[in-house]
Amino acid sequence: MDRAGILQVLRRARAASAAVAGPPPVPLERVAGRLGVADIRRVDLAGAGAGARLEEVDGRRILTVDRRIPPRTPQWNGLVALTLARTLLPLGSRGEREDDLTEIGAAELLLPARIFAPVASRTDLTMDGLRDLALRFAAPIRLTVRQWLLTRTWTGFALLWRPDGGGLRLGWRAASPGLRFPAPAVIGAPADALWSAQSRLHATVRTGRPHHGVEEVRTGAGAAWWFTRFGIVRDVAGRSVLALVVLDRRGGASPRRPPEGNAAWSAKRRPAARRPGAPVGAGRSS
Repeated sequence: MDRAGILQVLRRARAASAAVAGPPPVPLERVAGRLGVADIRRVDLAGAGAGARLEEVDGRRILTVDRRIPPRTPQWNGLVALTLARTLLPLGSRGEREDDLTEIGAAELLLPARIFAPVASRTDLTMDGLRDLALRFAAPIRLTVRQWLLTRTWTGFALLWRPDGGGLRLGWRAASPGLRFPAPAVIGAPADALWSAQSRLHATVRTGRPHHGVEEVRTGAGAAWWFTRFGIVRDVAGRSVLALVVLDRRGGASPRRPPEGNAAWSAKRRPAARRPGAPVGAGRSS
């Protein structure tokens, strides 16, 4: 993704959320007003899928949200933030670039970095820690993970694996700024394109409990090892598995990130499963 597009979206989002000074959760009604939205209304929306949209009513911009969604819940906040964020995008944004920029903008509106970063830096990098952050900001898990990566508290990937028939496929991904995804980690890829048959991913699906440890993965450039935390989350596709790939953790005695954004650990630099300074929390080595 182009750096200029990210900076433009972040600059606009930060200007909109600048008036928010109190503790989380962020009141999106105030943010919406700074983006020229006169009101947020709960309405009956046609169709089975709940959602939100911007409309022009008597010359005023109104953001309408499906009344079936309770206001100020993580789902409601997420829909409102994503709808507002689409007004921040550069012209010509399409496809995955548009989706990523929208999430980056929505994350900054709902979890402003100046408020979020100090809290995130004191939070254990575990599935329980992630849920605590999301609950504190009344934000969806995906936007919380996205902002956690953007604040550079830790370096790595977030990969969401959704059920598809009898297996799992990559349905969503996010990375630290400047980090490249390995070749097999494309949207729609089956889980076995990246993870081995012995991966803790499968134990997480089988038991429903979080797992963590060093994983041997296929990156398209030889063998690599990632310290990864797996956990079950609720997503648009239902019960999915979120993988948090931790390549580095600021402030800990963790190994240095591979140069030039390469996410693969070489065989000679394989990290230990229990690194000094690595947080221990939800999940277990298995």
